[in-house]
Amino acid sequence: MAQGLREIYLAIRPELLRFLAARRAEGDAEDIVQELFLKLDGAPSGPIANPRAYLYRMADNLLLDRRRSAR
Repeated sequence: MAQGLREIYLAIRPELLRFLAARRAEGDAEDIVQELFLKLDGAPSGPIANPRAYLYRMADNLLLDRRRSAR
């Protein structure tokens, strides 16, 4: 994971948890944020225009994936 993206992740981690809780994922929020970190750590990273939006989108996509697999 690129150092800059990791720093942004660590800085906004509490915001991501609140974001997921607001989307009614209170029970899964910690797991989703941890999964997000693991995906970031294993993925090659190039330049990202808006890393904050990128992390929020990843968190939202992981939440949607969980909801789809639960059905």
